[in-house]
Amino acid sequence: MDSQRNWPKAGTHSDVPAQQCPPNMSKWLQTLDSELLLIINTIAEAGGGVWIVGGAPRDVMLGTDVTDIDLAVDLTPQKMLTLFPDAIQTGVEFGTLTLRGGDSMYECTTLRTESQYLDGRRPEVVNWGTSLEQDLQRRDFTINAMAIDVSRMRLHDPHNGLLDLERGVLRAVGHASLRLAEDGLRIMRAYRFMDRNEAGIWYPDSNLAQALSQKRRMLLNVAPERIWSEFRKILSGKNVSIVLALMLKDEVLKIVLNTKWNLASPIFEAISEFTLNETDYLAVFSILLSETDRDQIPDLLNNLKVSKFERDSVIGIVSRMGYVPNNVIGEIRVHRYVLGEEAATHLQLEYLIKKFSIRLPQGSMDGCSLQEIEQLINKSSELPLLKFSGKSILDGNQLMNLTAIARGPKLGNLKSWLHRIQIERDIQSEQEMIQILSTIVWQIVTEMSGPRYNSHKSKNLRSVF
Repeated sequence: MDSQRNWPKAGTHSDVPAQQCPPNMSKWLQTLDSELLLIINTIAEAGGGVWIVGGAPRDVMLGTDVTDIDLAVDLTPQKMLTLFPDAIQTGVEFGTLTLRGGDSMYECTTLRTESQYLDGRRPEVVNWGTSLEQDLQRRDFTINAMAIDVSRMRLHDPHNGLLDLERGVLRAVGHASLRLAEDGLRIMRAYRFMDRNEAGIWYPDSNLAQALSQKRRMLLNVAPERIWSEFRKILSGKNVSIVLALMLKDEVLKIVLNTKWNLASPIFEAISEFTLNETDYLAVFSILLSETDRDQIPDLLNNLKVSKFERDSVIGIVSRMGYVPNNVIGEIRVHRYVLGEEAATHLQLEYLIKKFSIRLPQGSMDGCSLQEIEQLINKSSELPLLKFSGKSILDGNQLMNLTAIARGPKLGNLKSWLHRIQIERDIQSEQEMIQILSTIVWQIVTEMSGPRYNSHKSKNLRSVF
């Protein structure tokens, strides 16, 4: 150990047998922030025990980045508040405080025992305890039921979570049905933990697999916001198509989205071929909803309590399905201008819709082959970015002076049409736009949506796509 780092004093012993930390875990402990070590030492100096629990021990052993460090202590919340008066009382009624450590925050929860979960969401009574063994017994899965004694560099693993990590098996702590009955959200967490990204799928053991199907209706007792929080993570996984298929087989997907699903649907194949980026979970979700009646989607999203941004994004993605721009430079420029970074995703979705013959409620794209979509994708990716900012070069006042048209719909039609021409041709100067205005029959546009918009039935660029 590095004595220069002021390694924390050892706190009270736990009632759980310990083993030496594996080499990679010991190495990771040496990288802990000094602020966290000070917190651990403060608790130990006060006669308390403190352990790192939750996802951190699991992620360290998996070799993935540790994003959150949670602590368990055997001191009451009241005692902890005397030691850390600036702590945030995140859920003090359940023994949880958030401790400040420099620029980092650490969730800290008092060891506890619990009564029955009559509502399938929270225990009826919470009692503070000093038993790490009892605390770990109430956790969901064995891979999440490990605890690290930092000062002694020892690992407590009473449920063989390390072995399950090595085997790639998802197993509940104790009786699977009881664990799921305590909190229905654990059903969603189980499917999330099945996806190990590049490591593939970790399938549940037979007891957990059976319980997931039998206890699926426990999700009806869970707040929609909590369900969506987990479902969002599932949709972001590398093996999301497999996980969704498992959820469908277990009839969990029907509970989550309250709609009918067909395991034979090509949707799952399409999702499996979708190239995921960081925020593409909404695109994956949109593929999942691609065969759903469009009128049902807003209510479905509202019921899940998704954010306004997520709701608008999904509705926008779904509404564009079945439409691709014409394979000409001008149309592609407009497409990229309107959708921005989403343009490439949109074309990829259209390719998958066509390839797997997904049945869109409004019908499939007209006369567009898979090869044509491929050509469109290539042309769009190779096309240079617009040289101008995208803002209309000629504003309303200039157009009124040039045409003598008064403010109103006629002027708006003309301005919108000229803006589109500006994008299609990547025009950069006011002089060029005035020259175009002098060569087109703009009077026609003032009376109708204009030839550039006839095919889309829109006067507004952003409503085209």
